[in-house]
Amino acid sequence: MDWSIRRLKLIQQIINAKRYLEIGVQAGTTFRSLKLDHMDGVDPRFLFDVNQVVGEGRHLHEMTSDQFFLKNLGVEKYDLVFIDGLHTYDQTYRDFCNVSLRLHSRSVVVVDDVLPCDQHSALRTQDECIASRTADANFDGKNLRAWHGDVFRLLVFLNLFHTSLCYATVPGDEGVQTVIWSRALEVEARMRQQQEPWTHPPFSVFDRPQLLLKKMWNLKSVDYGWIMKHKKLYNFCSESILLDYFNVLFADAQSRN
Repeated sequence: MDWSIRRLKLIQQIINAKRYLEIGVQAGTTFRSLKLDHMDGVDPRFLFDVNQVVGEGRHLHEMTSDQFFLKNLGVEKYDLVFIDGLHTYDQTYRDFCNVSLRLHSRSVVVVDDVLPCDQHSALRTQDECIASRTADANFDGKNLRAWHGDVFRLLVFLNLFHTSLCYATVPGDEGVQTVIWSRALEVEARMRQQQEPWTHPPFSVFDRPQLLLKKMWNLKSVDYGWIMKHKKLYNFCSESILLDYFNVLFADAQSRN
């Protein structure tokens, strides 16, 4: 099973998700592998027969994500959202801001492509990425089209301007994704565990707002070299530990399964 599908299914089960939004469906592998009561998929161009997928709670919207939100389509609140659209920080951040208006206190957002695999992958467009990789004397001919864009800059905005939210990033060869949830869940979990010492979150949290505020004046300087030097901004946490943490945060949701 694809690692992204597996991760989303595990989160779906833990949080008892019923309503799902996926931005960046394209070939539809992830979307078609999930099953929730209500599913919205958004992409400017689907690479599959939409008629074979829609129905039984599945809705596909062939348009940009900006158009989707402008038309006020989908449902009012989503439980689980997967953002895997255009690999630029501004579009990804705009998607996230629009999504944030459709969340409730127990929603979870998963953002893909947050960690570039090399300095070429971190370039603004895929054409630039391919040209740079081809011109590299050390290029071995592998992963020519591997491109993540500058989505990593999203973490600067998350850390600085969305302090009511928590985030952690799952590392590894399978796929690096940032997972976002409400800080209110931690408050509720503390109240449920008053008799036990609170040891969460189980990962270190990046707390250098002055550094990030300085970078906001010159966001272009937040490049591949900078993000590699400041990888603590990702709040890295293994998938198993993060899911264990979610079992604590969403304990009441599981009781309703």
